[in-house]
Amino acid sequence: MENLFEKGCLVQLSASVWGAARKIQPAQLTDRIATPEWLTASKKLVEPDALKPIKRVVNASRSYLAASSLPFPIQGMVFMPKEMINRVDDKLSEFKFQFNQCVDGFIADYEQLRAAAAVHLGSLFNEMDYPVDVAGKFSFCWRFVVLDVPNGNTAILAPEVYQREKEKFVQTMEQARQMAVESLRGEFAGLIERITDRFATGPDGKPKVFKNTTVENFYEFFETFKDRNLFRDTELAELVERAQAILGNRSANAIRSNDHLKQQIARDMQQVEVAMADVLTRPRRKIVLN
Repeated sequence: MENLFEKGCLVQLSASVWGAARKIQPAQLTDRIATPEWLTASKKLVEPDALKPIKRVVNASRSYLAASSLPFPIQGMVFMPKEMINRVDDKLSEFKFQFNQCVDGFIADYEQLRAAAAVHLGSLFNEMDYPVDVAGKFSFCWRFVVLDVPNGNTAILAPEVYQREKEKFVQTMEQARQMAVESLRGEFAGLIERITDRFATGPDGKPKVFKNTTVENFYEFFETFKDRNLFRDTELAELVERAQAILGNRSANAIRSNDHLKQQIARDMQQVEVAMADVLTRPRRKIVLN
């Protein structure tokens, strides 16, 4: 049996941010506008904007990890090709540094934010809602994990248990393969659909806005595709190569400013879109483990 974990490992990113909210008990609501069982309310403990910089870092780190990895059938984990592990580890370290900086900024303003909350919440303000060690409400960490076939030592697992767990492992590997292929195909199809849509005219007959991210997202995909195409999806690889040749590393501004180039790229990308649609709708050969 081919072991997927010879090609990489799992990554689990855990990030937590203080919720800064509390449920308001029905007895605290002086204006009885509804039956208590039909009414739920919560109060914000600090100005919500104060936590937004921290949440932006978390969202950016999760988006980066999703774009640099492959899905895996274990919740909270993604599969990372071995060629990308060091690069991703360095990037997550950068995100952690940014996260800690934002948390430090929040902690520096914590007393002031709490004082402002006392004014805005009035009688609903409760000093006990605010943790003394608010820093402990924030965390950002990740780990790399390698799975393997369960040990066949019958002193630990009965033969029938070992056989069952081994079959589960094989099924997980197969599911991971299927998810990886479908994820890359879906991601590329989405990019193609967005760029061809940008070349079309809007309902008012005017050209749609061609944003920088329309092509920048392509280049980010090209950068990681070879490493993430672990299962040698040759059909997809050919279409990715065609799209890469069509764009030719040109900037969005270069495309916007050249009508002839814009029309050529639009025509060629539409052909790729048609070919990609055919790949997605055609029954795909089931991958069989060696």
